Amino acid sequence: MAPGVYHAVGTGALSVGCNASIVVNADDVLVVDTHMTPGGAWALREELKALTPKPVRYVINTHWHWDHAHGNQIYGPDVAIIGHEYTRAKLAAGDSTRGRSWDMFIGGLPTRIADLEDRAAKTTDAAERGTLTQQVEVLDTQLEGTKAIAVKPPTVTLSDHLTLFRGGREIRLLHLGRAHTGGDVVVFLPKERVVITGDLLVEGTSYLGDGFLAEWPQTLERLRALDYDITLPGHGTAFKGKAKIDYFQAYLRDFWTQAQALHKAGVSAEDAARRMDMRTHVAHYPALTSGGVLWHGVARAYEEIEGRAQ
Repeated sequence: MAPGVYHAVGTGALSVGCNASIVVNADDVLVVDTHMTPGGAWALREELKALTPKPVRYVINTHWHWDHAHGNQIYGPDVAIIGHEYTRAKLAAGDSTRGRSWDMFIGGLPTRIADLEDRAAKTTDAAERGTLTQQVEVLDTQLEGTKAIAVKPPTVTLSDHLTLFRGGREIRLLHLGRAHTGGDVVVFLPKERVVITGDLLVEGTSYLGDGFLAEWPQTLERLRALDYDITLPGHGTAFKGKAKIDYFQAYLRDFWTQAQALHKAGVSAEDAARRMDMRTHVAHYPALTSGGVLWHGVARAYEEIEGRAQ
């Protein structure tokens, strides 16, 4: 990506939940996001030893979601865990272990495992059985990993910005506005022209269930104003340029407009999710091949419209 800057992407052998980014400085290492379990965080820390003998001294949480912050606990008191004030409040309140996102992805694990085990038992294709069995093993490990979680909030917080100078490297932590959550932080390396965005901007479309959809496009506009070339997202592969800002702004504005109209018509969030159609954006988001959206995003939009979003 740039000298001393790395994008850590899971291989699938272990469920890590999100990408992490690594910044190797003159005397220490900074890690952005700590994965979804202490096991995932530990695996990354162990792999770092092959990259550098320098110690991890800083961890950044781009936001409070479980898949980005539930590995915090493996870092001891000599590591500063930095996040937005909102992120600390959410993690301290236990919000990362409940709610729409947790229920969908973690609460449903036993059912998903049972379904895969049933399919593996019934198939007569040896290759398929092997694949399904491997998937069960990964999910079993993930489920066991969640039992070891002891949520650790940031120990250092910011409201708008904080800058670290490590050797010759300048590292800017910026809260550009509410978007994916109320406390998104991006990590901007001005000399390297790299920005680490968490889920504020990813390769595809971000999860909307805890977002601020009406404000998100303007926050992305502030991201655009930064002078950078490479984006390291919280999900998906790294990419160059700023075209994805345009694509996602258009998606968000369309989603918000449709949600507003359906809310005004008195349609429930569940029914609205079935009626919404985002296929006009399929050229930029190939997964949008059918109508309907996840109800989580619509429920969140309704909360915003009704003034209940926090």
